[in-house]
Amino acid sequence: MASYQDGENNFSDDDLDDLPPNTLAELENNAIQFTQIAAGATQPPRKPAPSSDYGDDFDDEDLDDAVVVDESRSVPTALPNNIRGATVPSIQRSQYVPQGSHYRSNAGLINRQQPGASLFNPPQRTAPAQSQREAPVQWSQSTKQDRPASGAVSLLRQIEELQQRNKALEQNLTAKTGEVAIVRSKQEKEAREHERELNAVRKLNEEKLAKQKKELEAARIAANNAATERDFFKQDLAELERARKLNKTVERKDATTTPRKRKALPHRDGFDDNEIEIISPSKLSPSKPKSRNGTPTKPGKRKRKATDSPASVLDVHVEEIPEVTEQKLPVLDETILAKLGIQDDRFDFLGIILDHRPSKGHLRTIEALAQYSLPSSKDESLASVILGKIPTLGLKKPTDLPVQFCELLISLWAKCFEENYLKPLYLFIDVVSLALELRTLTIAPHIIDSLIPLLQTTVDKVVIPRFYRKPVGDYEEVIDVGVYLSVLHLTALGCMSEQEHIIRFWRLVRLDFILLCLSQNQPLEHFYLMLKILSTSVMRDSFGNIDPSRQTLDVRYIIDRLTYPLFQVPYQPTVDVRLEPHVLLSLRLACLHLLTSMTRSPFATAALAEHQTTLGRLVCLMSDTLDILYDHQAGHELSGQILTLATRLLYHLVTKHPQINIQQKLTEVPGGPQKYLLVLARLNFSEDDLVLERAIGDDIQGLALEMLESAVTPEEGDKIFEAFLSG
Repeated sequence: MASYQDGENNFSDDDLDDLPPNTLAELENNAIQFTQIAAGATQPPRKPAPSSDYGDDFDDEDLDDAVVVDESRSVPTALPNNIRGATVPSIQRSQYVPQGSHYRSNAGLINRQQPGASLFNPPQRTAPAQSQREAPVQWSQSTKQDRPASGAVSLLRQIEELQQRNKALEQNLTAKTGEVAIVRSKQEKEAREHERELNAVRKLNEEKLAKQKKELEAARIAANNAATERDFFKQDLAELERARKLNKTVERKDATTTPRKRKALPHRDGFDDNEIEIISPSKLSPSKPKSRNGTPTKPGKRKRKATDSPASVLDVHVEEIPEVTEQKLPVLDETILAKLGIQDDRFDFLGIILDHRPSKGHLRTIEALAQYSLPSSKDESLASVILGKIPTLGLKKPTDLPVQFCELLISLWAKCFEENYLKPLYLFIDVVSLALELRTLTIAPHIIDSLIPLLQTTVDKVVIPRFYRKPVGDYEEVIDVGVYLSVLHLTALGCMSEQEHIIRFWRLVRLDFILLCLSQNQPLEHFYLMLKILSTSVMRDSFGNIDPSRQTLDVRYIIDRLTYPLFQVPYQPTVDVRLEPHVLLSLRLACLHLLTSMTRSPFATAALAEHQTTLGRLVCLMSDTLDILYDHQAGHELSGQILTLATRLLYHLVTKHPQINIQQKLTEVPGGPQKYLLVLARLNFSEDDLVLERAIGDDIQGLALEMLESAVTPEEGDKIFEAFLSG
């Protein structure tokens, strides 16, 4: 190898060929390490820039002026001093330089450097470049460290504001949705109410028009009938007048002239009358010509003389027939006919009574009574007493015969009860029931003073021991409580025609008798009969028995008995077994019918609203019935009817009496306020076109919504609305 002083570059390729294969790589590595050590000695240590999960962080500003070099196609150019002086691990973090620099760092390029790559770093340019770029690099580094912190804080603040705004918008949207739903429901309710009112007015007008047409047609028919009857009356009067005149004429003629002999009738002998001639002197006179009606003779024949006849002339005897005169018929008076009609009606009533049998195959009642006699008068049977009194009945006023006959039976019934002779009582009550069925309005108002007290006293023999769960004894065989209560109900119906009669009836009924019959220890049929009897007591100023001194207290006791089955399951009579579900629902439905009929009376409605537990028991009934309906339990067919009646009754009590404290009334039953809101919400959101809800009335949903709106605040209503929508 020659020296450098010769001025010629005489390099031999052989020397390079003799070098080991890895010599060049070692030289390059040493050079890289040298430059890194030098740069680390001259430059202060710098913190690496923050990195993200996706690698090194680059700003858009840094990438705008970056120089991308493809090492696979070209030789890398000279890099800035800050790159050349950095160590290999620090190259992974990008360093930022001012935009005015002619060189830009390319961290991605350095990261792709291989150990054998060539880096040209002239030593004479290292120091100036380092001095020129040290300050800008430090400014850029501090700026980049402060910017992410302030930006993150502002971004978090904006995110929080946006979240708060989003939450406020969601709340506003929910409130608006609830308001729209409420407005829509109110609009639908008003539309349905308007349609119902229109239908009611239309139906009322149609009924009035039909009624007027019927009245007009009845008036026309009555006018025609009156005209026809008038014509008949005129004709009858004319005939009567003509007959009267004729009778007078005949009587006058009979008084002035003798009866004339009537013309003899023709002979009924088979011959013509002209063939028989009676011989008289006038006909034998020669001055009169002979009759030519005889048998013609032949000319020249000798005629036989009449005197030559061997037979004598026949004597004809003509008997006179007496004249038949028309007899005058008597004219009947209308008053006589009316009396005869009344007599026939009275006898028909007695005939039906005397021919009555208590049952098929049983003796007639009058025959059966012949087998019984009072212990005080054993010689005379009960039938003989009745038959002996019948002729004296209805003498003063025939229309009083049915009433007097019933009074006779009641008096015998009372005597038997006083003497504790109860066997014939079933015959008396059976005949009285038959008489009331035949003449309800005529008999009932006139016999209640004697019938009602005796009937209650008789029934007490059975219902009082049952109330205390004691054995009844032989009274149950001879006293059928159901028959006696049926007679009491029929009597009450007969007294409803007049206000004074029904008031007098309920003044005779005792409170304890009503409460005894409404006890759960009585049979269900007796309970139902007492419900029917109580339905006749709904009047404007009273309900149940009438006792002005304690009317309000008595009604409270009756309402308490009526509402007991609404929230409790009663036991069956005489056994400790609960009622079956379908039987219980039927009983509750019957009680609701009576409670609903009580709303016709202002007094009864106020008593229901002011009762301590009525509202709470109604709410419990509705809650239990909804569970039965949706659980599809036994008797769910009646659940829809019960819900409809109970909701309407509750709505009537709440709206007609706003002065009552509903929440206080509901607290009388366990969970009353919560059940109230839950039941109304479930009814409001129920679907009326589904299978289970088809029996619920169309107006129930609107009524429940109105009661729910008056019971909760708008915020609570929105929460309930959201709960049912999310569920």
